[in-house]
Amino acid sequence: MNKINPYSFLNLKIYPNKSVTFLTMLIFFLIFFSATAAASFYFASIGAWPVSFFLLADFILLYFAFKKYNKDSKMYDRIILNNKLTIINVSKSGSKSLKIIDPTWLRLKIYSDRKKQYLSIISHGKSVKVGRFLNIKELEDLAKVIKKALIEREKLLTFAG
Repeated sequence: MNKINPYSFLNLKIYPNKSVTFLTMLIFFLIFFSATAAASFYFASIGAWPVSFFLLADFILLYFAFKKYNKDSKMYDRIILNNKLTIINVSKSGSKSLKIIDPTWLRLKIYSDRKKQYLSIISHGKSVKVGRFLNIKELEDLAKVIKKALIEREKLLTFAG
């Protein structure tokens, strides 16, 4: 008869670094819009009306840049360690990917090159990428936290069972 492990050893939700909140973005856009409108009216009044179109284009490009930033910041990874290691990856578009891994024979490897970096969790020849949006130091800290939780899990299951 299998015992169900009621313990939760790890429950993490990892987000990308966000430097701009919605309120900050709103205040910035109000100030930028006011400055753009004032400059546009000034240039239109002195006869340089084509400058207004470039200022409007600048405002629109900035709006789409913030929209992309907001969409990119919605992704996250969730790592749950109970009897099994459950990893949920949520992409920019909101689609979820669920992986369940047996944590008995687990290997953690940090992969990094110039363009991308992530923590690879490898078990039985299959790997799952976690933390694609974290920097190297944060990936090292994440690996330490996961390793510590795995050690605690093994201690409890070895000595309690």
